[in-house]
Amino acid sequence: MKKLLLIALIAVGFVFNSHAQENVLKVNPLGLAFGSLQLGYEHALSDKSSFQIDLAYVNYNVNLGLVSSKATGFGVEGQYRFYVSSSKSAPRGWFFAPAISYSSAKATSRSLTGKATAFSGGILAGYQWVFGGKDSGFALDLNFGANYANVSTSGDISSVKIDGIIPRIGLALGYAW
Repeated sequence: MKKLLLIALIAVGFVFNSHAQENVLKVNPLGLAFGSLQLGYEHALSDKSSFQIDLAYVNYNVNLGLVSSKATGFGVEGQYRFYVSSSKSAPRGWFFAPAISYSSAKATSRSLTGKATAFSGGILAGYQWVFGGKDSGFALDLNFGANYANVSTSGDISSVKIDGIIPRIGLALGYAW
């Protein structure tokens, strides 16, 4: 599945014309520590706007003798970013972005099984740095915001309900070209 996500992101990159630093391919390094591969692709649409699509795949296993559990899932998010820095153009500088996402996951352990599906929409604010020459460079994206999330569950976890506003914070490292 990880290879499929990477191939999809590369294919999306070839759909758009590649100009100097109008594309950014990103990964969330913190997610990797928890069994989640989160990849993002951002394409500048104009000097002050861009579109970003994020794909996530989770495969988390815990085996601590008596406690054994597994979670698998996927997610997709779209953002339309508005860059507001007067001296910088997309994808550099301060931005805000409406975002919408969908995710689904299954979890199993020795005594519990369940599935969760989430729809969310919200707003982000952040800053993206691109370090390097005119044609390419290292990118650092930091952002925060809030989402309204509606999570439906089934199975042994069907009593868990989330329907409200939740905070979010993001970190991504990548490469711009």
